[in-house]
Amino acid sequence: MLKRLRPYKFIRYELARAYRYSSSFPKIRQQQKVSSLLKYFKKTKRRSDLNDPTHPSNVLYLEICDFLKSYSKQVNLNITDQEVHNSYDIIKSFLPFQRKDHIISNVKISGISHNGDGIAIIPKSIYASEYLDSDSVLGKYTVLMVPKTIVGDKIKVLLKMHYEFYAEGELIEILNKSSSRERNILCEHFQECNGCQLQMSSYSDQLIFKQNTIKKAFDYFHPSLKVENDFGAVIPSPLQYSYRTKITPHFESNGDECTKLGYKHVNNRGKIDVEHCSIATIELNDKLKEVRKKYMGNKSMRQLTLRQSLRINKDTGEFHEIALEGPKEVVTEKVEGFVYQFDSSCFFQNNNAILPSVLDYIRFHIDQLNVPVKNVVDTYCGVGFFGIALSNLSSDINIFGIEISESSIKYANHNSKINGLDPDRTKFILGDASNIFNNEEFRRSNIKGDGSVVIIDPSRKGSDSTFLKQLLDFEPEMIVYISCNVFTQARDLSTFENLQGDHKKYDIVDVKGFDFFPQTKHVESVAILKKCK
Repeated sequence: MLKRLRPYKFIRYELARAYRYSSSFPKIRQQQKVSSLLKYFKKTKRRSDLNDPTHPSNVLYLEICDFLKSYSKQVNLNITDQEVHNSYDIIKSFLPFQRKDHIISNVKISGISHNGDGIAIIPKSIYASEYLDSDSVLGKYTVLMVPKTIVGDKIKVLLKMHYEFYAEGELIEILNKSSSRERNILCEHFQECNGCQLQMSSYSDQLIFKQNTIKKAFDYFHPSLKVENDFGAVIPSPLQYSYRTKITPHFESNGDECTKLGYKHVNNRGKIDVEHCSIATIELNDKLKEVRKKYMGNKSMRQLTLRQSLRINKDTGEFHEIALEGPKEVVTEKVEGFVYQFDSSCFFQNNNAILPSVLDYIRFHIDQLNVPVKNVVDTYCGVGFFGIALSNLSSDINIFGIEISESSIKYANHNSKINGLDPDRTKFILGDASNIFNNEEFRRSNIKGDGSVVIIDPSRKGSDSTFLKQLLDFEPEMIVYISCNVFTQARDLSTFENLQGDHKKYDIVDVKGFDFFPQTKHVESVAILKKCK
């Protein structure tokens, strides 16, 4: 993961840290020079809201600080962020195309980040003396982030890009490799592909890692919430492999000819050629073989969109699984008794095997309410999945959804029709979810908070205070916050609690994780909020 150097102070959620170099104008100029240079080596698109405490770089900094505290206790030293800060000279020396090969042996992985990278620490003196003076080396350390490693690994590692408080490490060899690790790895591309970060871990360890990520997020960004041992327990996926219903392999070209079709190399060496993806469905892998024959060696392209779909016989109702190629193909999925259609560019969860578990969890908490549910308000509704799936709670329930994507809302209304929902009680509209409760169409629906369940399922950047204030004023019976980024979820729920002030209206009664993406670092979290008794 590439992080941009910044001249401003890092932000901790409760405590802003001021660094020694921040008040020195010449050093700020140096940091700006490095920042300007590093932006050309960005690997992927990143969030631009660098001041937000949940920005990935700020989360990683908090993890590094926690790691240093834990490591300091182990070795009876006091290693702080200042002892691992990388200077301008060392950062510049390790830029691509000019750095020397520094391979370090017997490096022990002692931690793991939320990105699934192993964390290690080494003295700067073992490699940096030729770049820095003695005062800058003695008593100084480098924190390493090493993909494809787990706690306890002893490794040989190649030092790569350096950033403010850590450096990238490339795994060369595991020196204490265990047979259990080898048994867990099923994909022949695992060591090179950046897609699966955790495949070397047992599945039970993966679930613990993801629960710890949830706990960490609330510890950082909602510290007033009491986090107990079972907090954030992760519901396993029914399928650990062959579950993914969408893949987007990329091409690598030589001139006008496609030479590779696959995914990014974990060590940023272009693309790797992938003939089979172990987490994709059987149908998608069959389609992948087909498109490889079609495109490899032919005209240069950028990427493909392959999605799982159903082909339904309209006369008999029978269906079978197929795979579709292209961003505008109409996909058909069935979850429980409902059918959903949408084009390939629309958002829909990529592991439909676990969706019934999520719905059962939500229904369980709805059943615990002391009042009957009359309305489901589906904010950030996409193609209408949650609103439609919960429409069978009662025969007279009202469903209201809002979504900013025009194509998604078109399919949400289409899905309402093909599933036979009452048009007088179901409405999906185009609009901004952050202003739903002030939306004119919503006001005309005459839906009130009493007897309402509100579903929140935003993008990775989370929600905002405008929406949360309206949500608080609306006063639904229950709030279900579904998130693909538990850090922004924890931040938003803390904001929601702060908006309540001394007159608390809602309690977080439960937070569960759901493993939508086995073998990877990703975890979905679902928080249930109910009115205080």
